[in-house]
Amino acid sequence: METVNSLSGGKTSSYIAVHYPADYDVFALCCIDSHNAGAHIDRKMKQRVNDKLQKYCPHMPEFVATSEDPVLLKTMFDLEQKIGREIIWLRGIGWEEMLRVKKAIPNMDKRFCTTILKMQPIFEFLFMRVPLPVKMRIGFRYDEAHRVNSENTTFRFPKFAKKYKGRLVKSFNKSTVTFETYFFDWLYQWETIEWRVNEHPLVDDKIIHYAVAQYWDRQNIVFPDDSNCQNCFWKDEQQLRKNFDTNLPIMIWAAIQEHLWGNTFKEEYSLFQISEMPIQLDFTFGTGAGCQAGFCTN
Repeated sequence: METVNSLSGGKTSSYIAVHYPADYDVFALCCIDSHNAGAHIDRKMKQRVNDKLQKYCPHMPEFVATSEDPVLLKTMFDLEQKIGREIIWLRGIGWEEMLRVKKAIPNMDKRFCTTILKMQPIFEFLFMRVPLPVKMRIGFRYDEAHRVNSENTTFRFPKFAKKYKGRLVKSFNKSTVTFETYFFDWLYQWETIEWRVNEHPLVDDKIIHYAVAQYWDRQNIVFPDDSNCQNCFWKDEQQLRKNFDTNLPIMIWAAIQEHLWGNTFKEEYSLFQISEMPIQLDFTFGTGAGCQAGFCTN
């Protein structure tokens, strides 16, 4: 059974990459397909990221922005040099396409973003290249043992699809020629398979946050102050407010999406309202986000 390290760019999953070598080290980047959201990313860095993504995701759009802290991009390149193995960069559809398909803003009631942006591209990569299931290392520490077994080990995907009905949606005449546009409905055959067996090496070896932080304090790798998507609904309002200071283009983009779709990431406040909040000086920033899918952890 092949082994896979699922990397998020945080210190914990990077610790696993260093101390627990695997057959594959995979990193799925959450992308925004808007140049405005990536206004503060260096042009050369964008090219480096595109070179990485083109190797395994040439069918996906050009990389122009990410919803994660752009510091993460250099972190992953440095981590690859540290471990001396290839880190496979993947991406799925961008945020805009996901919102259009789901017709919703992800929040505590609709937690689909990690599945679409991270799990799906990793599943597709492994499905096409590796016998399933695989042994996948998840970045949960011993002090997060309560999160073990909260992750799915199955994946549902359309194994087969065919057009089964078409309907005319537009017809017009031009110079005696009739132009017609049809919309086709698709019939999908879905299948659910067991695609991974989850392993938690840091829980098994009783590695806690202090040990991970102490190790990286001695290394020359810079990690984002706040890992994972900057607009994540799991984050506290104060952390989201802080992210307006550190990654304004991303947060403005996210706030505009709330306005366009008429819903919010957080239940009580919109991101625009959060941006006007004062900074709480005694708040502990940079705690990341604890997504239940087993991929987003600091």
